[in-house]
Amino acid sequence: MTLRDRGYLGALSRRLHLAPHEQEEIINELRDHIEDKTRELVEAGAPREEALKYALNDLGASDGVAEDLYEVHSRGSWYHTALAVLPHILLSLMFALHLWRSPGWVIPMLILAVAMSVFGWKMGRPKWTYPWLGYCLMAPVVSWGLALSAVGYGAWGVVAHGSLPLSIPIYAASFIYIAISLWMVIRFVSKVARPDWIMASLSVLPIPFLAFWLLYFYNGGGEVRSARQSLQHVDTSAAVVFLLVALTTAIFYRIGRRLVRVALLVITAPSMVILAWLSYQGGPGFVGVFLISAVSLAVLLSPALFDTREDSLSEGSAETMEQTAGGRPA
Repeated sequence: MTLRDRGYLGALSRRLHLAPHEQEEIINELRDHIEDKTRELVEAGAPREEALKYALNDLGASDGVAEDLYEVHSRGSWYHTALAVLPHILLSLMFALHLWRSPGWVIPMLILAVAMSVFGWKMGRPKWTYPWLGYCLMAPVVSWGLALSAVGYGAWGVVAHGSLPLSIPIYAASFIYIAISLWMVIRFVSKVARPDWIMASLSVLPIPFLAFWLLYFYNGGGEVRSARQSLQHVDTSAAVVFLLVALTTAIFYRIGRRLVRVALLVITAPSMVILAWLSYQGGPGFVGVFLISAVSLAVLLSPALFDTREDSLSEGSAETMEQTAGGRPA
């Protein structure tokens, strides 16, 4: 195997964005195809370099081949799609039936999300695992936000009154917890973002809306809790939003094109926030909704920062192909 061959397969592998075992299988099949085609042409009398050049040209450009392979192999089956949509459907039912106010329903839902995530993680993270993993992030994200609000409240107390409203050990514990939880979330997202950061973005898709929902109750919670009719209206709106997330997830899994998937997520995230704002008739104003929508897009695209697959595969593919070239006849 020549450097030209390894360079072609290395460039292709960096654009596959598939699970490691799927990528390895595809690269091995393509390598065998290139070697077989080259051998046939050499046996027919063609020079080896010319035969290899023809075999590579016959496959096509590496980026186009990688895009076509990604579209085929990344598309989820109906079984995986159903399992991926299930947590959104369950959460929609919890809001539609007003069950989220009862710990007897919320706690089992959290346990189910954790159990499904752990099971999927041990199974090698099949395609349906990612939405379940996203809901497991809610606990550290919410607690991190509460700790951050305590720190912000303390800073405001110093600026406004010249003293801390709470004791120093509480703020020290808050800083430590923020650092540890933030580190854990970053480590978790970085692992989920491999090999495809778009799947990690799908995991965090509901988080901006849930953050908006919590902010809505934080700002006007007393008034809302005193009006049962308003609370039921909010529950219905939340149920519709999670049905929208379920529909987006189903379309995402059945469409393989990366650009279409990115466009679908980018459109859905701020749409959920705006839909919630229009339905709730309260909460943050127009500027606040704009900022939350911008933050939702930033959160949605943040897993791309952890997509180190291109660098790691560049080194890993080269090393693997060099070892393979050494063990196979050129």
